[in-house]
Order: sequence, then structure tokens, then C-alpha cells
Amino acid sequence: MVAEMNKLIISNLSCHRSGNEIFKNISFNLNSGEICLLTGSNGSGKTTFLRALAGLLPISFGSIKYNNAQCLNDNFYILGHKLGIKDEITPYEDLLFWSSIYEYENFHDLIIMLGLSDSKFLKCKYLSQGQKQRLAIARLIISKKSIWLLDEPISSLDKDGISLFKEIITKHLKTGGIAVISSHIDFLKKYDLKISMDN
Repeated sequence: MVAEMNKLIISNLSCHRSGNEIFKNISFNLNSGEICLLTGSNGSGKTTFLRALAGLLPISFGSIKYNNAQCLNDNFYILGHKLGIKDEITPYEDLLFWSSIYEYENFHDLIIMLGLSDSKFLKCKYLSQGQKQRLAIARLIISKKSIWLLDEPISSLDKDGISLFKEIITKHLKTGGIAVISSHIDFLKKYDLKISMDN
């Protein structure tokens, strides 16, 4: 399959909250198949930046464009610290629901791939944090969004989970996707762009 060529353009992005400047004048471009790593100390604004990109927080200045048009929230999927997983439903029910929303077929294959087969009918409140993270990654794939915003995405994953997620990200990029990742651990080892939020 030939990857579609897309471009994310961030221009002079700035954000203030409660009168405090969180970040300012961030500009960069990412093309299809490219990935940006956000680094920085705790409180440097990494999560705020990702949430602003996703449209969950207002920006003070600047613009976000996708393919030279004003970027829509529909282009993004953010995987953050709060997974939004309901305790009383099962992984199977969760993925069945999101598959119907995003018109995704064969979510059963994702259950197998992400190692959730043995717990797919277990209420989510009984899942480990790592299993919940795997469920959230399944949702990420189901969304079919072109731009992934990943906030410390491997914090709850074991070694096998990290290896699998690296493969998933690589596939996303090879099919024309774009990713912006906040992480204290350089788990991918290769990035097209690296931005320090401490600067």
C-alpha cells in the first residue's frame, strides 16, 4: 500500500494557563512517516503541549495546520495518562463499542495481538495497569487517526509490551502516519525531530 503524503505544520505555538506562560513560540513541520520526541523535566509543558495540539486546551498564539488547512481535532488521537477506561465493562465490550464508532473491522485480531485474549471478558477494574495500557493502544489503532499524540506511552508496559508498541508505531509511520511522543525514555532510539520543552 502506498502511504499518503501528509504534513503537519506547527507555527509559533504558545500557551498560557491562569496567566502563566507554559510554552511559547514552538514551530516545526512533520511529514508522513516522521516522528517528533518531546523531552523536558516534569512541569516543563510536555503534556500541556500535546493536549493543546489535540484541541483539549486553548492555544494563546500560533497555528496548527494539516496539509495547509486549519487542522481539525479529528486528525489527532491522544494517548495520555488518563485512559478513560470504565471499570465495569470488559475489554471486549470496550473495543466493540469503539470499533462501531470508528467503523473498524476485526478488533478481535487486536485483542490477540495485544495479549488481551485471556482477560477480554474480565471487567476492566480487575486489569493490571499494563493491561489497561494495552487496551488503550488497541483503541489508538482502532481510531485510524493520522496523527498520534503519545504522552509517556510506555510507562506501564513491560519489556514485551514496549517491543510490541515499537512495532505498532513503526507500522503507523510506514503507512503515512505522524507521531509526536513525550517520553523520559528514548525507547525508539530514532527520531526525525527532537524538541526540549526546557528551552
